[in-house]
Amino acid sequence: MKRNWNTENDRPMDMKENEDRMGRTLDALEHPGRFTKEELEELLADRECVAACRDLLDCREALARRHAAAPDVDGQWEAFCRRHPDAAGAARGRKRMRRAAWWTALAVAASLALLMMLPLTGRREYTVFRAGPAGGEVKEEVRGGIRTVRIPRGMSRRLVLPDGSRVWLNAESSLSYPGSFGGRDRREVTLQGEAYFEVAPDSLHPFVVETAALQTQVLGTSFNVRAYSPEDTRVTLLRGSVKVSDRHRGELLLRPGEGTDSSLDRKTVEDAEDCRAWTDGRFAFDDAPLVEIMRELGRWYNVDIVFTDREVMQERLHFRADRRDSLEQVLELLNCLRKVRARIEDGRVVVGV
Repeated sequence: MKRNWNTENDRPMDMKENEDRMGRTLDALEHPGRFTKEELEELLADRECVAACRDLLDCREALARRHAAAPDVDGQWEAFCRRHPDAAGAARGRKRMRRAAWWTALAVAASLALLMMLPLTGRREYTVFRAGPAGGEVKEEVRGGIRTVRIPRGMSRRLVLPDGSRVWLNAESSLSYPGSFGGRDRREVTLQGEAYFEVAPDSLHPFVVETAALQTQVLGTSFNVRAYSPEDTRVTLLRGSVKVSDRHRGELLLRPGEGTDSSLDRKTVEDAEDCRAWTDGRFAFDDAPLVEIMRELGRWYNVDIVFTDREVMQERLHFRADRRDSLEQVLELLNCLRKVRARIEDGRVVVGV
């Protein structure tokens, strides 16, 4: 998007417009499911703005980990924005300010304000997952002939698409698809979250799964797509073949037992069936980082996950559990591995050594 700049002091003529855009870009990075494919492409095309927003999100996460026992960082951020709508005011008087410097100044100012707002505690804690509102339910809506199904935390659901393809949607996931694939060259669906697909064969109409970071195209096959965020994105193929591409025209053809992530690096998956264990009501992790395991537990049981030791986050484990068991039972199994100690404190799961 072309910007209008004041050549006298080289700063934006409409700072409010830039602030609004930065706010929408932050929202798109944290909650891509709230935006259409076209809106995401437009917002993420501004690389300088995206880079500044990612820096700001990193600052927020670092501050949340360094201070406070599970502070409400998002709430504090919103309160800051309400109290200081012109957070870039201190930078406006500076002459010859370049565009990248303006975004950086805004991010730094907001981060410093957050630092002052966050209470200090004696014990360092690193929050890696936050609980959401309780009592969620499956929601469906239809707009312009496109049906969207949203699955809350703690639930999963199987769908049958108009072409007979079967889809299992994991917790905190959504899938959008047309009411009919008739008259379309491609059977295209849009995923936010995680889903396992068993695609009905149709050589004349490729089946395409769109996510924020990748596109997966098949003719008839079984595969798992995980796309909770561009950074937490991967595709695993169980049967058939798929072509995975990114938004930079990179492509990769996968064979059964292979997977990839947003970098399009080919990876051999030791037990590809584990990627769909959740569709059978099981947790299954092979040589997975503990932080990844705990985030999955947080998503399923909708509970805050807090670490008290940064190094233990990357401890790699083999772990199996039943998703029908209670959180207490699953944590007991985890503790039996004698690698970490996980316990429930004040409604949160606290993980240490």
